[in-house]
Order: sequence, then C-alpha cells, then structure tokens
Amino acid sequence: TFAPEAGTQRLRDIINKNVTEEELLRTCGLAFSAGYTSVKLYFMIGLPGETDEDVLGIADLATKVIDCFYKNKPEGRTKSVNVSVSVSSFVPKPFTPFQWKAQDTMEELSRKQQLLRAAIKSKKISLHWHDKEVSFLEAVFARGDRRLSKVILKAFTEGAKFDNWENFFNFELWMKAFKDCEIDP
Repeated sequence: TFAPEAGTQRLRDIINKNVTEEELLRTCGLAFSAGYTSVKLYFMIGLPGETDEDVLGIADLATKVIDCFYKNKPEGRTKSVNVSVSVSSFVPKPFTPFQWKAQDTMEELSRKQQLLRAAIKSKKISLHWHDKEVSFLEAVFARGDRRLSKVILKAFTEGAKFDNWENFFNFELWMKAFKDCEIDP
C-alpha cells in the first residue's frame, strides 16, 4: 500500500507530499521482484490547485505501476498484477494548511470521478472512490461547531444509523435534518 496522494509531481509538491514518481516506481519494482503481485494506491481528488491533468495523472501513474510489474516480474511467475486505486475527496480540515480552501462541489467531484474512470483502460486497475455526499458531510462536520449537535441528534432519531455502510447511508435524511434544524450546511 502506497499513498502518492496526487497524480502528478506538480500537485504532490503543492501539498508537500515528499514522494516522487521515481521513488514510488522503484519501491513497487522491489515489491514485484520479491513476488508481490498487488499494489494499492491511495489518492485524493479535489485538492486545491488541482487540474484535469492532475486527475488524469492518477490513471497514468497506475498504468506505470503495471508496466513496472512486467519489468520486475520474477522469472516463471504466472500470476498477473492488480493495481487497486482508491480515491478520496479533499475535505478541508481545521488546523491544516488548506483549512480555508473550498471543497469541490459534489457535481465537480462527480465529473472528476468520471474523468478518471474513463481514463483507466486496463482491467488490471480497479478503481474505488468515496461517495461525494459523504465527503460533503465530512466537510460540514469538520468545519462546523456545536450547533451541528442538533443536526446529528435529529438525523439519528430519524434513522441515520450505520451510515458508514453504503446501503444504510441516506443523504436526503441528513439534508432534511439540516432543514428541520434551520442550519445551512
């Protein structure tokens, strides 16, 4: 498991992630040479300063990891490679350098997710991303104050339970709780 966080070196430099593409590929090469066939990569989309090229860089980097596997595959190894790409959405958090930066809208996050999905051509790459609605709520609660306790209690009493499981999460219920509590998320 590796966390390059961003698809391009330009954006990794902006977020101060001191990992280069060369270091990532060298480390993957060592893992593949040792017999590993799976790599999990963690990224974020919606980072401040991000462009579509940065989003497409995620697909490009995952493809380079596949190429790295075939360059470093041990002799006689028959198992194929799997690169799991997990993408979360940027959530501005207090006491961080980007605490005052805006979060991408849910529509923009959805557009970027679809852009990335379309850019991944290999079946050896599996793509997973966090739900944009959950990321929206994470941002509200990360930057909110004690007034949100009314919303949490209201949502809970109306049935918001086990929300971390996709089949239980109900975004509309949360939006109704905000409305009932007269709080604009």
